[in-house]
Amino acid sequence: MNRVLIFHHHEYTANSVRMAPAAYYLEKDYNKVAVRIYAERVPQRDAKIDIFDDGVSIFKNRAVDGINRTTGVRTSAPAVTEAILSKDNNAAEIAGDFTDDVIAGDSWVHCNLVDAGGGKNFTVQLELEELEGESESL
Repeated sequence: MNRVLIFHHHEYTANSVRMAPAAYYLEKDYNKVAVRIYAERVPQRDAKIDIFDDGVSIFKNRAVDGINRTTGVRTSAPAVTEAILSKDNNAAEIAGDFTDDVIAGDSWVHCNLVDAGGGKNFTVQLELEELEGESESL
């Protein structure tokens, strides 16, 4: 059985804000399938959202570590786990940028609008697929 979690934030904000509802409780194990982002007013720069399973992002870390060319010292970049709604677009679908972890039963899932990018009235959908053997028999 599939399940869709829907998060929403109506007002414009440039700062990180938790989208409503505050969190969903998942009683079963689920695989992540896709994320859809929609903004009524398109962002003027990339808008960023992040979804968390018990406080840990469900997206892969895209940060790239580097080497300082002057000193030769390896540098670690801060984690970059947000999904992006590109500027001048009002919709995006993301699939495949997830961590390999399943969302385990007894988890709490929430969504942050990290940067609205000048957009407004955001809706985020997280599509989940129940793991085999998790359905209850009648």
